[in-house]
Amino acid sequence: MHGYRGKILRVDLSTGSTSVISLDEKLLRQFIGGAGLGARLLYDVIDTDTDPLGPDNPLLYLTGPLCGTMAPTGSKSTFCSKSPKTGILGYSTVGGHLGADLKFAGYDGIIFTGTAEKPSYLLVDNSDVEIRDAKHLWGKDTIYVWEALKKETGYRNAGIARIGVAGENLVKYANIIVDHHRAAGRTGQGAVMGSKKLKAIVIHGTDRKVPVAHEDELSKYVSELNEDKKEDPTFRMYSDLGTAGFTDMASMMWGSLPAGYYTVSDFDTYNLSGTSVRETILVGKSACYRCPIGCGRVVEIPEGKYKMDKYAGPELEVTGTMGSLLLNNNVESVAFANKVLNMLGIDTISGGNTIAFAYYLFKEGKITADDLDGISPEWGEVEPGIALAEKIARREGIGDLMAEGALQFGEKFGVPNLAVQVNGLELPQHDPRGFSGHAIGYATSPRGACHMSADMYNVQMGQPNEAFNIESEDRFANEADLVARLQDFRALTNSAVTCNFYPLDGDQLLKILQLAIGWDMEIEELVQTGERIFTMMRLLNLKLGYDPKNETLPELILKPLEGPTEGHVPDIEAQLKKWYEYRGWDRKTGKPPRNKLEKLGLGDLT
Repeated sequence: MHGYRGKILRVDLSTGSTSVISLDEKLLRQFIGGAGLGARLLYDVIDTDTDPLGPDNPLLYLTGPLCGTMAPTGSKSTFCSKSPKTGILGYSTVGGHLGADLKFAGYDGIIFTGTAEKPSYLLVDNSDVEIRDAKHLWGKDTIYVWEALKKETGYRNAGIARIGVAGENLVKYANIIVDHHRAAGRTGQGAVMGSKKLKAIVIHGTDRKVPVAHEDELSKYVSELNEDKKEDPTFRMYSDLGTAGFTDMASMMWGSLPAGYYTVSDFDTYNLSGTSVRETILVGKSACYRCPIGCGRVVEIPEGKYKMDKYAGPELEVTGTMGSLLLNNNVESVAFANKVLNMLGIDTISGGNTIAFAYYLFKEGKITADDLDGISPEWGEVEPGIALAEKIARREGIGDLMAEGALQFGEKFGVPNLAVQVNGLELPQHDPRGFSGHAIGYATSPRGACHMSADMYNVQMGQPNEAFNIESEDRFANEADLVARLQDFRALTNSAVTCNFYPLDGDQLLKILQLAIGWDMEIEELVQTGERIFTMMRLLNLKLGYDPKNETLPELILKPLEGPTEGHVPDIEAQLKKWYEYRGWDRKTGKPPRNKLEKLGLGDLT
């Protein structure tokens, strides 16, 4: 089997036993790996009665056929489970080198079941697998755990995934920090890990030769592709300035970077930009395994109240949530807040949004300092947000409520309509008033409001995809059919698993898969595979109680703003109509018809 190791490690935390499961090649050809394979595997074992934080909800850690190979961004991997945040499919993709380490150890994934009796961590040393005591790590932050486990295991370069105190305390949007600073942030996978009393995963693999079908041809093609992509403007932007390099363009050109909790259109974000980071606090760059871009920033603040040693610099999302959403334009404070959230193990998107919601409600007079345990969050000040984050991670006082998310926080104070979320998941920092395609993308995403399952901002920046008929004509147009095709393509890349920042199109992805795996797949089959995976995710969500009535946008997003968005508000109803007509699904039930399922090879799942 090329591209794959052909087996998954199964770890029963309740009994402490481990076993190995063989992977069927037909199943892999249908769902590839990553999020697609995760959705298919979860379908058989979870339903509406499964408690996301109970022992019956498995936590899947899955790679894809390109992970650990020479393919560009061949590092990505995915955590999957029933989300405690949304109650539907939860998955979060992460970089670093953990996924490659797992492939080097001889596995394509790990399935965790049950719940450990006491805090534990898993050590995978090639074929040797051991569940170890982690009581001495419980209550510790993610930096401490990373350093402690490298020393304790003796593997200085092992891949390490771990949770912070937020995951231990079952914060619904707790993340998993991988290697030095990468985060599997969305949908609360850290809480699932915490519910299993699994503090960390340490992987040491030494067989670095993942077999591929056509090694010399793949090496030559990847070299040519990387050289060509260096001329791509988005590639250069992410490489030169990191993901926060998009800040100025998003704010001043598109109006897609939200400010003042989605109510302010003219906030100056230059001091938060990747350019500003480079001019002030940048001391280096970092890259995931086999990534030619190197979007990671390394920053240092030698003095002042935000003094911090070298650490990962702020990405675009936290630049929004702890920057512009709070009307805060101090880049040092954002870098500091980013480190605090990562050490606590809080998703910077959901956590930052929930914190910003508290600022907004406080300024609108909907809540008082008494409601926030004496904290008075003022626009432009990050310290109240950090104080709230500490409370959230430990579920102390108001933090216990905020740990549930923005919707539950709004419900407590009678304003759930003001929470900016879809299907329980808080919006990323890409306002659909700037890119209309994000409206239908958020409304129909398999995991709630998600920009990575339909990244229209990348399309608008000039990333067409001829094989999937993806090329936008107007950022304000109703291109719901285009978004559906983009969703199918991203279902593929999230299963393969590749990075959205590397500008692959469908033909290029196909060729890499052909050379790596050796399949005689043509573009028509690849397109159908993307549709199959996206449809599989919908079938799983329907089994988990997904309701199409929730396919809408939050109230604040439906209010026009002046400035770069030109007062535009996407017509979500028109988009839904076009989207369902294109997919051929039933609008009322959200279900794909049987003939469609039969065509996709999913007829046995209804």
